[in-house]
Amino acid sequence: MTLLVISVATCLTQCKKSTTRQLDELLETGTSFKTATFCEKNKSLLTDRKEDCDRVTNSAKEEIDSILNRKLDLGIAPVIVEKTKGMEIEEFLQVHTRMGIRYWEIWKSNVILE
Repeated sequence: MTLLVISVATCLTQCKKSTTRQLDELLETGTSFKTATFCEKNKSLLTDRKEDCDRVTNSAKEEIDSILNRKLDLGIAPVIVEKTKGMEIEEFLQVHTRMGIRYWEIWKSNVILE
């Protein structure tokens, strides 16, 4: 019985997926915002994957630009974004300081989450 407890405890501490493996899974199945947020949160552990992280961060930035450019087409009306997607974008902007400085105020004043 003791051996079983030790085995389970060892697996729980050592069986956690590596940061690189988690990134690979997000690149395959996650959104650009979730993946870019993960990259930013784990930047120091993903230095060897900088190119992947830069690519997905650029993709997230382009999508934000696309959403905000709809505001130009709508005039005074705010842009409506699906709530879960909007929350992913807001988390990305909060975690990624440089993007947050650039977009946060514009995002909050021009987008409504529904």
